[in-house]
Amino acid sequence: MPGQPRTGRGRASRERIVQHAADLFAERGVAGTSLDDVLAGAGAGKSQLYHYFHGRDELVEAAVAHRCTQVLAGLTQALGTVASLAELEQALAGFVAGFEQMGRPGCPIGSLAAEVAEHNDGARLKTAAAFDAWEQLFADAISRMRERGELRADASPAVLATALLASVEGGMVLSQTRKDPASLHIAVEAGLAQLRTHLA
Repeated sequence: MPGQPRTGRGRASRERIVQHAADLFAERGVAGTSLDDVLAGAGAGKSQLYHYFHGRDELVEAAVAHRCTQVLAGLTQALGTVASLAELEQALAGFVAGFEQMGRPGCPIGSLAAEVAEHNDGARLKTAAAFDAWEQLFADAISRMRERGELRADASPAVLATALLASVEGGMVLSQTRKDPASLHIAVEAGLAQLRTHLA
């Protein structure tokens, strides 16, 4: 039965397959990546694949989870200590600059979510959890801003975090589609403007 390997060598082999699948999904999309592509890049055979996974859907779920973990690590580094509006503005400016430097590829979580939402519920849940975690990073930052007196006591971190995440996500989709970063700049500024209405 497929499952988690018990040996260090087995874990390394499984991780290599997952890592390569995650890299290819980021580059080509889930639909544009075949199992043969993954196995060739990982230097693995189909017997290994089916030793660790029940099939393509389970591999996709594992690779999506891996990619989301990578993205969230970067977001946590950028947002995990933000405690003021100025720091949040700086973090988002860095995010937008990175998005532009990468050629406006779309949201790494959102792009995966759009591909798997109707086809792989396990993978969909992984992207939903990643969005939840990203939203919580915003909410925690906004809570710290409120605690230090920068925001009014009636400001809702949860509501403002959802609005800010929706602004960022929508801006990325528009910028990717239009091949123009202006939409993301406008969307981020709109999200921040909503937050500024709650300044103390």
